[in-house]
Amino acid sequence: MTDQEFLQRTQEQLEQLRGEQRRLHERLATDMRQMFGLRVGLGILAGTLALGFGLSVGYQIGRQ
Repeated sequence: MTDQEFLQRTQEQLEQLRGEQRRLHERLATDMRQMFGLRVGLGILAGTLALGFGLSVGYQIGRQ
């Protein structure tokens, strides 16, 4: 293998790795956006449950 062939092959492999890295970053960004949405949704759900529990306890105390 000549130096020129080695250089060409190395550049091709580097471009392939850059493409894979780009796809990995895009997938990571997509996953992070989805996780953010789930995190917000879980926060809202937890708040709603806590509010409902608080109202239920307050109602039970008020009845007595």
